[in-house]
Amino acid sequence: MARIVCPYHQWTYELDGRLLWARDMPSDFDLPQHGLKAINCRDLNGLVYICLADEAPDFEAFSQLAAPYLQVHDLQNARVAHTSTIVEKANWKLVWENNRECYHCESNHPSLCRSFPLDPEVAGVRPDGSTPERLQAHFTRCEDAGVPAQFRIDEDGQYRLARMPLQGNAVSYTLDGEAGVKRPLGHVGLPDAGTLMKFHYPSTWGHFLPDQSMTFRVTPIGPMETAVTTTWLVHKDAVEGVDYDLDRLTTVWLHTNDEDRVVVENNQRGIESPAYVPGPYSPEQESGVSQFVDWYCERLRTGQPMSQIAIHQS
Repeated sequence: MARIVCPYHQWTYELDGRLLWARDMPSDFDLPQHGLKAINCRDLNGLVYICLADEAPDFEAFSQLAAPYLQVHDLQNARVAHTSTIVEKANWKLVWENNRECYHCESNHPSLCRSFPLDPEVAGVRPDGSTPERLQAHFTRCEDAGVPAQFRIDEDGQYRLARMPLQGNAVSYTLDGEAGVKRPLGHVGLPDAGTLMKFHYPSTWGHFLPDQSMTFRVTPIGPMETAVTTTWLVHKDAVEGVDYDLDRLTTVWLHTNDEDRVVVENNQRGIESPAYVPGPYSPEQESGVSQFVDWYCERLRTGQPMSQIAIHQS
């Protein structure tokens, strides 16, 4: 029977966290008082969300909105093909700001720009909540095929979902734009449905495509250090070397993550300069950054919790 055993002193716990055995402790040692701490946990279509706060913020509204978008990707039948963690020597807020725009993409991400569109509306958020016609046509085409795609954003700005088209004829994040996995993950009926782009502040974003999915977890580990963990998911029966080549599957985002690390660390060094003066955001290119900053400032103003993160259920 499975147990959790601490490698330090071999204290042994039941899977529900109860302490079962502790070697060489006094006779009056109270086992029930020393179990593992409980955390708030929810499984959403194969993604596990945890919250370390004593009382988790409401999850139901996000769950109900996101469930149909994620359901077609069948993440319960996924497995982890690869995981990469890099540490960016920069503040967590800068890492998020960099993610929320593609103003920098054309000059910094040659691999990604073969498949990811440079349309600023893809990463952006219109203040009036409207959707440009060119994107609405894609959303409608996907929805008519039974694939949830419509742009949706939380009224408080914490999370967003939209199924965005890729660049030209690209169908996945590979250097040639073709599918990275022969065996699809999920049942998205349109090969060119693009990517379901989901963010959920303060710690996760994701790309969910017909052939593969990727989750990104952003963890501040200090005032000037942030860990970014990327997980590539494929169908549980997909065979490496047969259904996909791991290098081909991961190259685009390994390049992109490292390129983002460089620009974010450069930004951090610039901000620390005594000559630094903030400049304005581009209304056309950085509406997503403005949306993130507004959300973050509101959380600080009201003292609302931000301690929810997501990890993939493997």
